[in-house]
Amino acid sequence: MISLTELREIRVLLENSQNPLFFFDNDVDGLCAFLILRRAIGRGRGIAIKSFPDLREQYLKKIDELNPDAIFVLDKAEVSEAFLEGVIERNLPITWIDHHESKTEDILREKTNYFNSMPSAEPTTFIAHNVFNRKEDMWLAMIGCIGDSYMPDFAEDFEKTAPELFNSKVSSLEALHSTEIGKMVRMLNFGLMDTTTNVVSLIKFLFKANNSYDLLEENRSTKQFHQRYAELNEIFIKQVNKAEEDYDGKSGVLFHSYSGNVSMSSEIANRLYFNHQDKLVVVVFKRPEKINVSLRGKNALKITLRVTKEIEGATGGGHEVATGAMIPIDEFENFKKKILEAVNG
Repeated sequence: MISLTELREIRVLLENSQNPLFFFDNDVDGLCAFLILRRAIGRGRGIAIKSFPDLREQYLKKIDELNPDAIFVLDKAEVSEAFLEGVIERNLPITWIDHHESKTEDILREKTNYFNSMPSAEPTTFIAHNVFNRKEDMWLAMIGCIGDSYMPDFAEDFEKTAPELFNSKVSSLEALHSTEIGKMVRMLNFGLMDTTTNVVSLIKFLFKANNSYDLLEENRSTKQFHQRYAELNEIFIKQVNKAEEDYDGKSGVLFHSYSGNVSMSSEIANRLYFNHQDKLVVVVFKRPEKINVSLRGKNALKITLRVTKEIEGATGGGHEVATGAMIPIDEFENFKKKILEAVNG
C-alpha cells in the first residue's frame, strides 16, 4: 500500500507541475487514475499507452509536440530504457505510479519518482483517489477499482450515495458483472477502443462529468460513446456465447480464440471467468503477426510466466489471477499445447 507520506509526495509533484503530460495504460484503471488526477489539479493532457508490454520510445514525439514540464506514467508495469533516457535528456521530471510487479531494472526506476502499491497491489485508480480524496470523484474511483477486480474501502460510502448502481456486499468479481458500475467499466473500456478523435471527445466529456449518471445518460454529448458501446457489446456477447457453446466442460481450460477488427480479449476473459471460476480461462485474439492473450484463473500469472518463457518472442505478465500475453502467430498451436499441458498435465 502507498503510505501517507508517499501520497503527499505525489500530490506535491502534481501541484508543482503547470503543464503535466500523463501517459496511462489503455484500460479503465489507467483512464480513471488519469481522470481523477487531472480533474483534481485542473490541467494536463493524457495519452493512452497502446504499446505492450512497455511504454516505448515512440511516445517521445508526444512530449516534443505538447511541451510539458513534467511526465506522469500511470498503471504501466514496464517503461523502456529508451523512453526514460529520452525524458531525462529533455530535462523533465518523471513520476511513475503503478501496482504491478515490474521487470524494469532498478537502476532505471531509480531515475524516476517511483511509487508502487506492491505487494498489496491496490489499483492505480485507488492510489490516485487517495492522493486528493475528492468525494466528487468517488464514482470514477469505483469504476477504476472494480475494473481491476478490487473492492475499495470506500465502497460502502459510495453505495449509500447511489444504491441502485452498486452493491458493496458482493465480491469485486460479481460487482463487475452484476452492477451498473460494472457496466460502466465495460462502457469505458469499449470507449477506449474507438477512433482517436472520439476517445479525445470522451475524455473531454469526462473532465466535466458530475457523476456516473452523466455517463449513463444518452444525449448529444454521449451519443457516439453509447453507439460505440452498443456496437462492441453486441460483438462481446456473441463471442462469450460462442465460447460457451464450444466448451465441453471437461477440460480444466476454457480456451477461446477469435479474430476481427477489435480486440476485447480482456473483457471476454473476465466474463468467462465469472461464469467458470474453477477453470483457467484463455482468450486469444488473432492478428496477422501475433496473438493477444488474456488469462484468468488460479495460478494465471505462474502459468503465463512459465509458458511465455518457453516460447521465443513471447511476453506476458500481470496479476496473480489476471494476466495478459503476446505470442508470435506461428507459435499459436505450441502456446495452446503448453497451456493445456500446464493445467491438464
